[in-house]
Amino acid sequence: MNVSTPDSKQLLQSSANAIDVKRIVYHAVTKWHLVVLSLLICLSIAYYKNRYTQKIYPVSASIIVKEKEETNGGAELLYKNTLIDQYRNYLNEPYILRSYPLVARAAEELQFTTSFFLEGRVITTEIYNGIPVKVTAIKTLPKAGSRYYFLILNDQQFSIRRADSEDKKDAVVFNFERPFTFDKRELLVSRIPESSLKENLNVTYLMVLRTPLQVAAEYVGKLNVKWAEKGAGVMNINLVGSNPEKEIDFINSLVRNYQSYDLEKKNQTADRTVTFIKGQLLSISDSLKLFERQLEAFKKTNRTAGDLGVDGQRMYGKVEGLEVQKTELLIKANYFSYLKKYIAESKNLDQIILPSAIGVNDPILSGLINNVINLQLEIKLYLDKEKSINPLVTSRMNRLTELKRDVLESVESLRSTDKIKLDFINKQIAEVEKQIGYLPLAQRQYISIQRNYSLLENLYVYLMQKKAEAEISKAANVSDLVTVNPPMVAGDAIVPKVSQNLMIAAIVGLAIPLLIFILIEYLNTRVQSKDDIEKFTTIPFIGGIGHKRTDVNLEVLNSPKSVIAESFRALRSNLNYFLGKQEKAVFLITSSISGEGKTFTSINLASVFSLSEKRTLIVGADMRKPKLFKDFNASNDVGLSSYLAGIADFETIIQKTKFKNLDLVSGGPVPPNPSELLLGKRMAEFMAAARQQYDYVVIDTPPLAIITDAFPLTEYADHTIFLVRQNYTPKELLKTAQDYYATGKLKNISIVFNDVYRYGPGYGYGYGYGYSYGYSYGYGKKGKNGYGYYSE
Repeated sequence: MNVSTPDSKQLLQSSANAIDVKRIVYHAVTKWHLVVLSLLICLSIAYYKNRYTQKIYPVSASIIVKEKEETNGGAELLYKNTLIDQYRNYLNEPYILRSYPLVARAAEELQFTTSFFLEGRVITTEIYNGIPVKVTAIKTLPKAGSRYYFLILNDQQFSIRRADSEDKKDAVVFNFERPFTFDKRELLVSRIPESSLKENLNVTYLMVLRTPLQVAAEYVGKLNVKWAEKGAGVMNINLVGSNPEKEIDFINSLVRNYQSYDLEKKNQTADRTVTFIKGQLLSISDSLKLFERQLEAFKKTNRTAGDLGVDGQRMYGKVEGLEVQKTELLIKANYFSYLKKYIAESKNLDQIILPSAIGVNDPILSGLINNVINLQLEIKLYLDKEKSINPLVTSRMNRLTELKRDVLESVESLRSTDKIKLDFINKQIAEVEKQIGYLPLAQRQYISIQRNYSLLENLYVYLMQKKAEAEISKAANVSDLVTVNPPMVAGDAIVPKVSQNLMIAAIVGLAIPLLIFILIEYLNTRVQSKDDIEKFTTIPFIGGIGHKRTDVNLEVLNSPKSVIAESFRALRSNLNYFLGKQEKAVFLITSSISGEGKTFTSINLASVFSLSEKRTLIVGADMRKPKLFKDFNASNDVGLSSYLAGIADFETIIQKTKFKNLDLVSGGPVPPNPSELLLGKRMAEFMAAARQQYDYVVIDTPPLAIITDAFPLTEYADHTIFLVRQNYTPKELLKTAQDYYATGKLKNISIVFNDVYRYGPGYGYGYGYGYSYGYSYGYGKKGKNGYGYYSE
């Protein structure tokens, strides 16, 4: 009894699930034309993709943000001035450069709000600087169109129609240099001076109109700005687009506007300072003139009043020093009042006058004011209608409110400190004035007028000095942004990637048929080779039989020298190894399902025995579908069923064939109970008589997977031949045969691989006697009773 161990079962299961690589390679080699076709199709697709995809080019530039220490020489004094030496947050520079207002200003400067395209059969190409006209949007109403067909008719006229209109009659003719209204838009189309329209006549262009904000959104999305490396002052600007010339112009315009923005930001401080000082000078100039006239009048009236004496001169000098200190505190008080009012009422907090510009050198207040200015600038750059609820903007506005509160608290603190100082100075002045009261009347009057005049004069001179500093600073202002590398195309087009597309196409072109072959192999549930058999079962493999080329089953008898006849002789020799020295034997021929060549094998195996001068009997044990008699032109009136039913005796059912040593027992009339007849004692008597009179008995049985008639007959057989037909027998049924073999239901069994017509790696059975069965008649389903195929 054959027993299958757990290890052998696991090995069979793992090998059964494996895909035959050799068979897949064989498919690829034999069907090379499909592989080549797939490769050509994929390469063609890649070629057209490379040819008709809009090319995208990288454009890059570099700018440097100068640091304060980079200035030297005579300019150092000016650049150290607090009016222009402001705090710069370098981390904000990339964001400022990508801000919507700055990008929109550059787009408007280059008139990117109007684009012209030339529509082709496959792709649409933008025409940049190729049409010498300028389109100005005077007024745009809501829900206005944005895409139009534009046609230049002559030097004076052009036509325009909506892009969604297919009828050319919808086009409306207008004149250059004259405003017109079309599709809820008021436009002006003007010619560029000293340009010719000859090359553009009667060419239909697609005109696309967009708002500056829409253009800015596009460029902000594809503009990449970052520092060259950590700690460096160089920023790299990268941009990709289909028109390198256009992108280069855009970066140049963006950098120019960025430099203008930087210079405007610097000049704003000086301008605001000058304006503030002018207001202060205007308020004290009249008073200064009044006291100047009073002083001159007093000197004319009292010619000797100018001689104050030693005591008067000493007291005047003392009070003058105190008045200078008081003047500084008054200027600071005016600035604090301005600052408090400005923060409470103004929304443009980035225009605050810096404390240092007025002589307020408190580091805490200066730092807070700088933070307010920078934060207000960031909010301005990012705040617009579409982004008014941006969480980032909201958080920064909340931070700005906190900074305003901190500034006001700092101002109040400084005011309190200055008030203490002012009270102390006033007290000292009062003491000096008490001493002055002891001087003569004329000297007292002179000191009073001189004090007022000197106070205003010192204040006026101080403010004029600050005004001059602010104007000099403004005149010396230059942008801290300098172009290092001008915009240029940085290499070849990045889209399409020609080599990569061709490589991917080649890989896909090879992978598609390979995957198809793998899928075919994976979905193929039929046995193709000896390897397939060995993956599912441990039943010994005894040999193979090639594909027959006729519809006659008597292959060995009709063509004894054919390749198939030789395969049956080889099968006979292999069976001798199982029989040993046994002179007589009974062979049972069975399979899983019908159509696997049991009748064909039974007839031809019996034929090779008869040709070797051995008395041979063929028994048609398939009493449900008896047909063995047809190949010998015999009768089926009596047969095995007749004998088993007790209707006929052994000699009666034996039919002689026209071939020597070969007799036949057909199935006989179909009985109602074939299984019961095979289990009866008459079957044992039949087999005993057959063994006595014949050397070899070959039994043709029904398929095992359909009915169980073959199982009772196995006890009479010396050897069972289990047939597996190429590209016909389901692999799963081999598992059933393996179970029968493992449990001992089928003993002394071997497998014959039948109807082998496919050869090559992964196919056939590797016949070891030098015979080559090359009858490959193509693939396909086997038809019933078709020429060259088995029928059962």
